[in-house]
Amino acid sequence: MTKRILAFVLCVLMLLPCLISCGNKVTEDMRGAYITMHLADRVYDYDPANAYNHDSALKVASLLFMPLFRMNEDGKVEKELVKNYTIKEDANSHEYKMTITLNNSYWSDGTPISANDVVFAWKRILDVESTSAAAPLLYQIKNAKAVKEGDLSIDALQIYAINTTTLEIFFEEKLDSKGKAAIDYDGFMRNLTSYALVPLREITVSRTADWAKKPATMVCSGPFMIRRISYENDKDSLMLERNPYYLRNKEKDALDKSVKPYRLLIDYTLSADEIMEGYKNGEIFFVGDIPLSYREEYKKKAETTSSLSTHTYYLNENAEIGGRKLFAIKEVREALSLAIDREAIADAVVFAKAATALVPFGIFETDSAKKDFRKVGGDILSATADLSAAKAKLSAAGVNASSFSFKISVPAYDEVHVLIAEMVADAWKALGFKVTVEKVAVKINDDLGTTNEIPTDIRDDIFLERFAVGDYEVAGVDLISYCTDAFGMLSNFAVGFSGQAMNMGLKDENGQPYYELPTHITGYENEAYTALVENIHAETSLTERAKLLHEAETMLLADMPVIPIIFNEDAYLEHKHLSGTESTYYGTRIFNDTKQKNWKNYVPEE
Repeated sequence: MTKRILAFVLCVLMLLPCLISCGNKVTEDMRGAYITMHLADRVYDYDPANAYNHDSALKVASLLFMPLFRMNEDGKVEKELVKNYTIKEDANSHEYKMTITLNNSYWSDGTPISANDVVFAWKRILDVESTSAAAPLLYQIKNAKAVKEGDLSIDALQIYAINTTTLEIFFEEKLDSKGKAAIDYDGFMRNLTSYALVPLREITVSRTADWAKKPATMVCSGPFMIRRISYENDKDSLMLERNPYYLRNKEKDALDKSVKPYRLLIDYTLSADEIMEGYKNGEIFFVGDIPLSYREEYKKKAETTSSLSTHTYYLNENAEIGGRKLFAIKEVREALSLAIDREAIADAVVFAKAATALVPFGIFETDSAKKDFRKVGGDILSATADLSAAKAKLSAAGVNASSFSFKISVPAYDEVHVLIAEMVADAWKALGFKVTVEKVAVKINDDLGTTNEIPTDIRDDIFLERFAVGDYEVAGVDLISYCTDAFGMLSNFAVGFSGQAMNMGLKDENGQPYYELPTHITGYENEAYTALVENIHAETSLTERAKLLHEAETMLLADMPVIPIIFNEDAYLEHKHLSGTESTYYGTRIFNDTKQKNWKNYVPEE
């Protein structure tokens, strides 16, 4: 009997690989839901560092990359990549340290996400040659600001990967009025909910400047990865697929342990009518960007919240227009702002509010969502136009509007941005300016140089590439807050806080090399404003800090280096056959636990 039992056990052991293989095959055949949706406008670059000038880019990037912490819909910080953390203070040695242990998770190619990936991503942002307005979010780290300003080497940044899953972060010492340590650790963790600060893998990012433009050259850490991108006219589409390694024990857990849907399918060939007809007929189950022509119809049916984003017009003060630096004249900037009917534009966009200031609704007054910065600060700008006052400003500055011609540049693929540009252009024409709307199209990436080698699966977003280097006269962009702190949006206008790359090749009058701290991308510079931002950065009282932030916003909008147009709202439609979808505080979606009723009926034939 014992021999028979032993023989049976041996047979089972020999057959086990086959049984497991059969089990895997069944799992592969029944992977999970294929959810058709219209998530967002077309995105051409999935680098999270470039996701804060257009709402659509952030909506997609948030699915592909995982931050250390997540901010839930109620504005509470939750751990995501972080497993746990500890804080240790030693006043005698002036050492203030946070130790973070990461969860075991993997990149979409199965490589473990490591503490080194966090260190690389943050050093990338703080490098003097980098251009990222997210840099001030890291200025609490010891030496971070000095590194960004070129006073210290990047190696002086006090963040270390102790081992594969452990980070040590040292903070600049801050003392309150009583001489006690007053480091805002909670504020730092709120900053770490920003997708601008997600880990990135050095070997991937360093391989090519176009690493985030095609599936073959990028890896993802978030719940989804890019399976396929097509730009062919009759196949224009994006396919996101479950990242099978996202927060999952790949040896023990089922494939859908952390992410339920298998694929998210976005067809960009569909017209507005086809998208909405598909939604009505149960063929499209989620509409994250409601077509402009249908917004009024679905205004009361859509789920709507603030997207912590202000559609803003950037005026290039260095641009030569009609032989003058027209936008360097304060009265001109003021006149252009006064001429805009923000209320009318918000009504035309539907899911928007007139931007009566720069900082949108949803930003924290201090350390929680209980008090809203915008509600406390109130209106600074008028929601309606005042052409008489605008013309008086031009007259006072001695500017004859009819002598100047300039362009408003916007991405051609965004119908809302184009609509806003056309309405603003009409308002400025009423002042006498000759204004045209430049709809900037994307182009096939031809960096390899020869026709035979052009990679037709990559597109370059020329609008954003030009905007990043200041190649514009007027540019319309979504100024998206990197975090829930008004400082993240307001500090960028101060010298030393802009996040722009430094000009390292300058020489003084004696021919000696020196570097120059960069101004804001508009060319705006105000010493008083910079001094105020420095004071805010040093302030330890959250209440006093909030007062100074309101003062900064008022001062900034008195100078008007940029013109706020509308506060963007996030609006989406979800079919009744979907359930379990969540949102972040930033207005991005979480489809990890989304379930689709009768999902097997919608699995396409491949």
